[in-house]
Amino acid sequence: MKIIQICPRCGQPGIKVNNKAVIYNLRKSAEAKRDVSLRWNACINPDCRCSYFIKDKEFTTEDLINPLFYKDKSDNVPVCYCSNLTRGEIKNAVENGCSTISEVQKFTKKKNTGNCEKMNPLGKCCKQVFLYTIKDKTEELRIKKLKL
Repeated sequence: MKIIQICPRCGQPGIKVNNKAVIYNLRKSAEAKRDVSLRWNACINPDCRCSYFIKDKEFTTEDLINPLFYKDKSDNVPVCYCSNLTRGEIKNAVENGCSTISEVQKFTKKKNTGNCEKMNPLGKCCKQVFLYTIKDKTEELRIKKLKL
């Protein structure tokens, strides 16, 4: 049976995150390093201030170096943490005709990849969020065009 950890602030299920991502993304990484034998969890509830938690330890969004793409819907938040490519830059690239990840990367001149396990706050590749951001902006532009 799989045990699901629950966020101590909001009571929502957390998702497991590797220690590399937690340590890299926290301002207080020394505190996280003390508990390397434990598996950290991330609260993905966009309305909760909790970022990472284990048993009796919790960090908030204020404890992070960068904002979390799933909690901060602004255009200034990174979607691709490896190249510091923001949601706004992706939207701008789509407005300028880009429709794929490689086109966006070429347009923005931000092509760094491969450090997701450490740099992305969830310790995972950003590809799905990147594609969603492109799709969402493309759909927004399509609807806007239909209304004209």
